[in-house]
Amino acid sequence: MTAAPGPGARLRSTTPASVRCSASVRCSRVTAARCPHAPAPPAAEMMCGAPSATQPATAETQAIADKVKSQLEEKENKKFPVFKALEFKSQLVAGKNYFIKVQVDEDDFVHIQAFESLPHENKPVALTSYQTNKGRHDELTYF
Repeated sequence: MTAAPGPGARLRSTTPASVRCSASVRCSRVTAARCPHAPAPPAAEMMCGAPSATQPATAETQAIADKVKSQLEEKENKKFPVFKALEFKSQLVAGKNYFIKVQVDEDDFVHIQAFESLPHENKPVALTSYQTNKGRHDELTYF
C-alpha cells in the first residue's frame, strides 16, 4: 500500500509537458481539451439530454407559454390576466422540454414545464408540470 503524497509533494504527470493547441502555439501543462487558446463554446450551446443555461425569454418562449396557459388555468382553476415569460431553459430530448419562469401577477410567478413534440408527430405543446408560489428571484431548475 502506498501512502498519499505529503504537502508540497510533486505529482508526476503522465501527460506530455506541452501540446500543440488549436492556435498553433505550445501550451505547457494543459491538455488539448482544455487549451486556453481554443474558442469558448457558445453560451446557449445545447447538449442532447442536458438542460441549457437559463436565458432571457424570447418571442418563441412567450408563444410556447401562451400555448399552455389555458392548460395551467384549467389545472389551477383560475385565470391569469398577466402571463409573461421572463426566462427559460430548454432540453433537447425526443422533442423539446421548456422550463419557463412566468410572471402571473405583480409578485407571483409560476415555473412551467412544457413539451414540444417532434414536428412529424403533429401534437400540440403540452403542459407537463408546473410549480406555483414562486418569487422573482427563485432559480429556474429542472423539475
